[in-house]
Amino acid sequence: MAKMSLQTGVWSNCGKSLTRLPENGQPLRSQSAILFRIALITLAGILLPLLLPPPLPAREDSARLVFQKTAVLPKSRIHVVKKGEWIASILRDQLGDEPVPYALIRKLNPRIRNLNRIYPGQRIRLPVREKTDLPEPANAVRKESASPTAIYRIRNRDSISRIILAELGVSPEEALSTYRLIRQLNPGMEDMARLQAGQILHLPPGLAPPDVRAAEPAQADTRLAAKVPEKATAKTLPPTEGLLGIIQPVISRMKGTVTDRGNYFIPIKGSIQVTIACFLIPVVELDDGTTVFLDFGNRLSEDLKGLIRGSWSNYAFLVAEELRDDLAALQRVINHSRKYRMVKADRPLTLIPKPDIQVFPDWIIAGKETAGAAPYRQGIFLMGGGERPLPPDVRTFAEKNGFVITEISDGRAVASPVSPPAAAIPDLSGMRGIALAERLLATIGEKPVRNAEVVIFDQARDGFNLSIIADLLLLKGEKRFILHTKKLPEQFVRILKEAGTEVILIGETDRNRPLI
Repeated sequence: MAKMSLQTGVWSNCGKSLTRLPENGQPLRSQSAILFRIALITLAGILLPLLLPPPLPAREDSARLVFQKTAVLPKSRIHVVKKGEWIASILRDQLGDEPVPYALIRKLNPRIRNLNRIYPGQRIRLPVREKTDLPEPANAVRKESASPTAIYRIRNRDSISRIILAELGVSPEEALSTYRLIRQLNPGMEDMARLQAGQILHLPPGLAPPDVRAAEPAQADTRLAAKVPEKATAKTLPPTEGLLGIIQPVISRMKGTVTDRGNYFIPIKGSIQVTIACFLIPVVELDDGTTVFLDFGNRLSEDLKGLIRGSWSNYAFLVAEELRDDLAALQRVINHSRKYRMVKADRPLTLIPKPDIQVFPDWIIAGKETAGAAPYRQGIFLMGGGERPLPPDVRTFAEKNGFVITEISDGRAVASPVSPPAAAIPDLSGMRGIALAERLLATIGEKPVRNAEVVIFDQARDGFNLSIIADLLLLKGEKRFILHTKKLPEQFVRILKEAGTEVILIGETDRNRPLI
């Protein structure tokens, strides 16, 4: 074996290999291998973002995804499912607006294969809120006990998310902790998603004074516009008002709800949660679990809709093109249900068979027939110009017979006029004969005339005059009714009948007999 000494080391030729040895006789790492590894790492860093799936293009002003890490299962309690409940309504009613991961509910209920299909009487396990010290947002003052809470008066169209993000200037990362703290400061406010104008909201001390910001609406509007794109600003509120003026009363009479304020939380499989801004995308919920999102501004992408439908088959979406016509949009909302159908009425609807009373609405909302219960029925009546709404007694009678009436005029549901107080019922028990007939007719609004002269023969026509004095004379259109105590000759009765006058003989002791 030949060896050749170099200044940097020793080259050794053993057989077919030529190896460079350092001075101590050990082989050195090849520089080409090092360069190859560096190139490989650089290439991976460039290609990795391209290989990952693109994020969903949902706009942050209307919906956002929240990823949460799963932890040890919390304490839980049992809830018995009631009729008409579904998993989303149970979570909202039992846990409020607090976001609950869908995966957590599945882990607490491993025996329930499909949480979207639960039935009355079924027992499901829900997490229990633990009373822990809530972390304060960065803008809040730590010494809360030493400072009084700030007061904010709710304005029209306010929502808790807008107050936190736009009015208080809290960053999105701190919004959830601020929301929890506000809930703790307002224990008497049950539903933060439905704030009413004029309500008082207690805010954490140390945040920017809300009264000052309320006095400067131009600045608040500028901050809000920065979060919502210009196209969305013009479509934020006005398009929903007309349609919701029809949808809200109709859905509420079907025991459903329409949410157009606050946020709507949608848990997705795994640890994903979607948050919908309801003042931009109102949410309609029917009592059979059907949930329809009214996307007036086409803000939700198809990818996001598909992600939601993958976990919630009972969720549906209507885009702006489907919401242009009020009644057509209402029909689409209801026809997404598996329980109800809304169709145009083409024939009268029998209210009760005996006596036969029929109604003729323009549209009918009908529920499926179930064993032992009458199907749900609601009639929608479109009122023309100058048409008056039905009296309250008519509505009450119809609803007692299982038919709900909704009247619509100028794109809004019309309330029934207030019934005047019922008049006192007169006591007719001691009256008889003509006196009873006169009082009874006056009670029902008629105006009978006492001792009225009725001409039978006229001198100009018959050559002589002949008339009788009727005890009571009643005019009904072109007909006349004579209520008399004495029997008239048959010839007189026949002549009067030919002239359109009917004679009714009433004895002085008559009672319990029909008059007209």
